[in-house]
This record gives sequence, C-alpha cells and structure tokens, in this order.
Amino acid sequence: MPYSQISYIQEYLLNLTKNNRNTKLKNSIKILKMKVKIYDNFLPKEHHEQLCKIMILNPEFTMFFHENVTNIKNEKFNENWNWYATHTFYLNDRPVSDYYDMLKNILGNRVMEITNTKTFTRIRLNFYPYTETLKEHCKHTDRDYSHTAGIYCLNTCDGFTRFEDGSVVESVANRFYVFDGSREHNSSTTTNSKGRYNINFNLV
Repeated sequence: MPYSQISYIQEYLLNLTKNNRNTKLKNSIKILKMKVKIYDNFLPKEHHEQLCKIMILNPEFTMFFHENVTNIKNEKFNENWNWYATHTFYLNDRPVSDYYDMLKNILGNRVMEITNTKTFTRIRLNFYPYTETLKEHCKHTDRDYSHTAGIYCLNTCDGFTRFEDGSVVESVANRFYVFDGSREHNSSTTTNSKGRYNINFNLV
C-alpha cells in the first residue's frame, strides 16, 4: 500500500549543516577490507540538495510500504520495527518512475562512470524509519551472481550498512559506496533522524 512521504524540513537542515563540515574536503576514496569503495562528496553540493528537495522535502514524492526489509523468513526479525518504504526508479530493463530521467541525469550517469558499468538492473530509494534503539536488519544479497551494487546516502544519520566481514559504512550525506551485490550485507534503522534515506543501484 502507498506510503505518503512527509517533509521533515528541520531534520534535513540539521543534517545538511552537519555535512557542510565535509564539503571543504576534496572528493575522497576509501577502500575497506571487503573491497568496498567509498566516495565522499560524490556530487556537487547543489545537485545533492536538488535530490533531497525532491525525495525528502517533497510531499508529492510517493513511497510504498513493505512489511519486511528482506524476503528471508527469520523469527528474530518478525517485529514491528522491521519495515521499510521504497520508490523504484528502474526495474526489469525499463524505467518505472516519472523521476527516472531526472535521477539518471543528476546521479545515474555519474554512478555508471565511476563503476565502469553499462546498464542498470534496478534503482530504488529506500527509507528506513527511526527506532529508539538501533536495529540491524537481516543479512541478504541483492542478486545470486556477482555484480556491482552501489548505495548513495541522501542524509546523515547513525544508520549504516554492515558487510559479511564486519566492515561498516556509515550513512553520510552525499556519500556513495560500491561493493559486490552478491556478498552478504545488511542495513539498519537510525536513532538520531526521522529516517535513513538512500538510493540503491544494481548494475552490470
């Protein structure tokens, strides 16, 4: 069923202020032990802000509710906090959102350039809600074959992605990180923001 997006302007401005401390740095690349590449300050500031205005601050931008974060059945994760909302831009070899062209022009083309890939297989925005204590979702893989996966962070919060070797990449606004989507990883909720917003890419 549809999940109506709520504008959290004050929250966004607070996170944007925190991230401004990083904008003076040059675009940096870090590599974790599981061969996760991290690109900070991935987009020009004005392009990042444009995405946030459309996907976080825009009450007309719709998302859809999912009762579970993964399709893996696990009693441990059968709790009320284990939900998320999504907006899919690209799926099954075709655009499925009116926002696809905008996203491709601002972000998608740069993602393909950085990852040296030829096409998308899926692009989706994920929203993970606030919880009083930080919760980690069930481990999963995006596909059962080796391929390029990337996550672009829209906002800064204490949420993260954890990989199978224990490496953690924190959610920092305007950060993009790349990894093999066939390797196990998991997402998390956040305790210091209304929600955690990221855009997930799967490419070949």
